[in-house]
Amino acid sequence: MPDQFVDLNPTVTDEQRRRAARVVAAASVDARECAELLAMLGLTDAAAEERHAA
Repeated sequence: MPDQFVDLNPTVTDEQRRRAARVVAAASVDARECAELLAMLGLTDAAAEERHAA
């Protein structure tokens, strides 16, 4: 088995996160679904604050 390192926490830019949030918002049925999906993906304001604090 070859020695391989898989980065499970790749670096994602703020721009990529904004774009992902826009895609989720566009595909969501309603605001509640959008909020739930954003939270699941770690794209909420709280998640952003946690990333910047670390």
